[in-house]
Amino acid sequence: MKLLSAILILFIFSCASIQQEKDVKGWQYYYDLGVSSLLVKNYSEAITNFFLAAQMAPNEPKVWNSLGMAYMEVMEYDKAEKAFKRALEVDKKFTEAKLNLGILHFRKKDYERALKEIKETLDYEAFPNKHVAFYYLARIYKVLENQALYFENLKKATIYNPMFLDAQFELANAYQEIGDYRSALDVYRNLVSNGVNNPQIELNMAWLMFYLGDYENAKLYVRRIIENKQAEANLKTQAYNLLSQILIKEQERLISKAKAQEELTEKPDLSQNPQDLQKKDIPKEEPVAAKSPQGSQTPDKSTQPKEKVIRIQLGAFSSEDRAKAWKEKLEREKGVRDLVIVEQLGIYKVLYGNFKNRAEAKYHLEKLRTYNIYGFIVQE
Repeated sequence: MKLLSAILILFIFSCASIQQEKDVKGWQYYYDLGVSSLLVKNYSEAITNFFLAAQMAPNEPKVWNSLGMAYMEVMEYDKAEKAFKRALEVDKKFTEAKLNLGILHFRKKDYERALKEIKETLDYEAFPNKHVAFYYLARIYKVLENQALYFENLKKATIYNPMFLDAQFELANAYQEIGDYRSALDVYRNLVSNGVNNPQIELNMAWLMFYLGDYENAKLYVRRIIENKQAEANLKTQAYNLLSQILIKEQERLISKAKAQEELTEKPDLSQNPQDLQKKDIPKEEPVAAKSPQGSQTPDKSTQPKEKVIRIQLGAFSSEDRAKAWKEKLEREKGVRDLVIVEQLGIYKVLYGNFKNRAEAKYHLEKLRTYNIYGFIVQE
């Protein structure tokens, strides 16, 4: 009997200690475990921990939102939608859940509902992830084959956050698809200027230089990839394949140049009457450029490359008033001068400086960081 009583007491204390341990851990403990599991893509554990956290803290919108994200990753779309809606029931201004609800509809190919949800997130001025919202708007418009809105929203995503790599890579690829290789190259150069560099970017830049006929610089980037011990084997294979194509094109260029030189050095038969020379041997007169009323030549603007301006972006806002307030704060509290506000696609950017090259811009960017001012090098 005493033994039975002792066992019963131990059982009671054991249950109590388990309950106490659970209470001490709290919902935050399970939420943190869920976040860790989500980051390493262990969705089963993530769902379990987020669910436990939600039971303990049903009025925490971020818990329901995270549970919805985990469900969405395993294509449990109905459960994900319920979780996101529960987060919004708890807090109508929890725009992350509304954005995720839009992403969920995008994955389900319900583009009309996706556009509605995502656009509504942008109505909330304090929403911190506008770059993600514009990125998904761009992806939706791409599926809908609206190229103008696709590019517009993709550019907005990169303006709001120049270090948002998904949008930057998408934009570079979009430029490449339409044959605008120089703009695509500028995207990668901006990333490199801001300290983002890896063998994949170098390979992409090498291809773009190849398309532009800049074989020397293309070979330099290929060489860097081949000599990079951190580069994966498949990237090195692609680099060798590109190098083969470069060498072929260089050989073709040399042959073409040699033929052209031979044609120039050919002398006409002076025994013939000059009037009997065929018209094809007479060089055609180059068209004269149009002249302005003052007589100076007017360059063809359509063929002149647009001069690029290199600056440092210190902020991007959806209203001019907020941009002006940030500019004045930087001038007043940090003593920063040479600031301008530039509007692009309805976004007001606060820009600093006007640099001759990226090296100069990088020097000033590092100098700004010593004063706890962070920005990104951009080229316009």
